[in-house]
Amino acid sequence: MRVGLVTDVGRIDDGTFNQYAHEGIQRAVAELGLEYTYIETRRPEDHEVNLLILIEEQCGLIITVGSGLGKVVERVAKEHPHVAFVTVDFVVQPSLPNVLSVVFAEDQAGFLAGALAGCVTKSNVVGVVAGESVPPVVRFRKGFARGARYVNPKVRVLSEHVESFDDPDKGRSVALSFIERGADVIFGAGGRTGSGAIRAAAEAGAWVIGVDQDEWFTTFAGGRVPGSDRLLSSAVKRVDVAVERAVRDWVAGRFGGGSNWLGSLRNDGIGLAPFHAAERAISPEIRARLNEVSRRLRDGTLQTRVGPAGEDQMETLWEWLRVWNWSELAVLVLAVITALLIGAIVIWVTRAADLRGTGQPWEQVIPEASALVLSAYGGLYEGAIGSARALAGSLIYSTPYIMAGLAVALGFQCGLFNIGVEGQLYMGALCATIVGFSVTGLPIYIHLPLAVAAGALGGAIWGAIPGALKAITGAHEVINTIMMNYIAVKTVDYLVKNPLKDVTATLDRTPFVAESARFPLLVPELNIHSAVLVALAAIGLVWYFLFKTTWGFEIRTVGANPSAARYAGISVKRNFVLAMALSGMLAGIGGLDVVLGRPSEYALKAAFSTGFGFDGIAVAMLAKSHPLGIFPAAFLWGALRNGAGLMQVRAQAISIDLVNIIQGLVIMFIAADQIIRWLYRLRAREEKEVVFTRGWGG
Repeated sequence: MRVGLVTDVGRIDDGTFNQYAHEGIQRAVAELGLEYTYIETRRPEDHEVNLLILIEEQCGLIITVGSGLGKVVERVAKEHPHVAFVTVDFVVQPSLPNVLSVVFAEDQAGFLAGALAGCVTKSNVVGVVAGESVPPVVRFRKGFARGARYVNPKVRVLSEHVESFDDPDKGRSVALSFIERGADVIFGAGGRTGSGAIRAAAEAGAWVIGVDQDEWFTTFAGGRVPGSDRLLSSAVKRVDVAVERAVRDWVAGRFGGGSNWLGSLRNDGIGLAPFHAAERAISPEIRARLNEVSRRLRDGTLQTRVGPAGEDQMETLWEWLRVWNWSELAVLVLAVITALLIGAIVIWVTRAADLRGTGQPWEQVIPEASALVLSAYGGLYEGAIGSARALAGSLIYSTPYIMAGLAVALGFQCGLFNIGVEGQLYMGALCATIVGFSVTGLPIYIHLPLAVAAGALGGAIWGAIPGALKAITGAHEVINTIMMNYIAVKTVDYLVKNPLKDVTATLDRTPFVAESARFPLLVPELNIHSAVLVALAAIGLVWYFLFKTTWGFEIRTVGANPSAARYAGISVKRNFVLAMALSGMLAGIGGLDVVLGRPSEYALKAAFSTGFGFDGIAVAMLAKSHPLGIFPAAFLWGALRNGAGLMQVRAQAISIDLVNIIQGLVIMFIAADQIIRWLYRLRAREEKEVVFTRGWGG
């Protein structure tokens, strides 16, 4: 029986990751009497060739080290089902019966290393020299920064990705530059690059922390290399234990193909190496603090708040507010103000041109055009929020925008552009209406929830269809949802005008829904109905789902980085379907709000929606796809729509379509926010990718 190993990149004696895997296999094959072959990959293009060489050499078990080999293993393993594979640092998706995926909680190991650094530093400046920016290394870096700040809020963390695991000279120069900037603890997380960094830093007198395995024995040769007394510890990933166990299980016929193994603090898959010569620097207080951090990470009462792709996770609403970039809020407010100013200019110029065309002198043109602007905006204000009735009307108008905006935002969080909210809204309204007028004799506490459930289910199914098509066939959701909008609208149009039409009505509409299927009025004189509360509750529920549940976390991870999600064992296809179904469900509830909540409706009419689904896209963009931003964005949209009628009444010389111009300008300024930053001399935003949708074929 023969075992083989292929490195992603770098040498077998790199002193960290590759060497640890190599040593674990050696222990197993020596005891079990197996043959062993390894190949050090020099170029990524050689990955597949190296695997095929080991297969040719009759290796029954092949272990690959590094995420770069993962995709190649997915392909080769399907073609060679008789060969068993172990992928270290990569999760094969979908799972294969002959592949065991081994991954580690690098964020926990990095957190412990950061906590150690935060306790030891005197300058309150520490540094991370990282290798390539692949998910495991990013998790090490982010976990280290979190851990350092957890025990020492004053600490400043310097970090840099070298984008190589095999460049010790570059690692050395980065580490020394950090020391020049005041760092007195250096963490090297990047193979030979990181080892070069900590060796140089240790020789320069800084404290250092290694990675992957105990670098006291590798990089510092058991204390024989200068600077070894400056090695505090190493953030260990027990790759050796994982691969040794995999080899033993394979020989014993217990190979765990088709599954994943996560090394964490709970199963001793990660941890800190002994302090060795640095024992004197680790006081009893520091040891107690590290033990407390380790215990809390192990039992889950302390979270690293670092996701599979290395993304940051907020722990509480307060923390989210505390770290919110308030300049972004300023941009949003200024975008609205600027759009209103440009709208005023359009009104003034248009009216002035009309008056000048009739021969009016400028002495009359200027005050008349200005008065028109004031009348128009006065009417817009009064109609939107100028009275209790206006506020109530804007709130009612905002309700379907809230649900449509949440639907689009949830899709965006998964990297999907659900442009089919309009159709899902139609199908939700149709299903709720049918249940509302066809089912009779039920009390409101049964009939109303039944109608709501029918609307939610109708929208969910209509949303899940394009999600399933994308997951199964790769068909882009934008094309599918656009087409399904037409199907939904035309289907509702036909049904309302034919089989479902109320024959006693003069308009094309269904029969009125039963009183037991209507949302109760909260303030009857203002027509405020309880669907408003449903929409507000939906905001909180969607926020909780996205940021406090495992399913929500997986959806956001897929949206941030599908490859990293697959690496972490998350099913991208399943989350596509789930996100689209939930998005459709929210849209469906937005549709039934119109037919079950508004006293002026209580029935389904042909073309009942005034573009709620499409405006939901704008609402989601205005809210930056965050549930907590949906209400103010939706209320702005509802208030503009609600006030547009009175605006035209007060200023009859202008078109009601001016509101569309203002809304379009708001979206333009938000989408191209650098315009606002340039106009108002705001600091340019930091380069940070925000994923709304990954685009065609993504």
